[in-house]
Amino acid sequence: FCLISILQRSDGLNLFLYIVILVSTMDIFAFFGGKLFGNRKIIPKISKGKTIEGSLIGLLSTIFMSYFIRDLVDFNINYALICGLIISILAFVGDLVESLFKRKMGVKDSGKLIPGHGGLLDRFDGYLLVIPFIYFFII
Repeated sequence: FCLISILQRSDGLNLFLYIVILVSTMDIFAFFGGKLFGNRKIIPKISKGKTIEGSLIGLLSTIFMSYFIRDLVDFNINYALICGLIISILAFVGDLVESLFKRKMGVKDSGKLIPGHGGLLDRFDGYLLVIPFIYFFII
């Protein structure tokens, strides 16, 4: 319902695109940053692949991306930087929550639709907390 409310706004499509770009930036840069530079695991009992280095690279990349696309949603510089920070943290926590659910259920992947990616839910886990945040605190 939060997403529907966001999309019904006059600038809703731009706001949704902003969210998609930032959550994707966090996912992509954290993944590749972790693969290239990751040594220290964050919470191996929940998610074996997440590293401190990858997460920091994802976080910084998301903040920079938010700065560069701020005109898409008409944010000033400070607001864009703060939103980039919060969105990157929430996307990361959403990913951890979904991983925790999978571990509790004893499942490695949430589905087989996208092989090697942890399932379809892994493509959307970053949005679990980000979309309600945008709805309640920005709109």
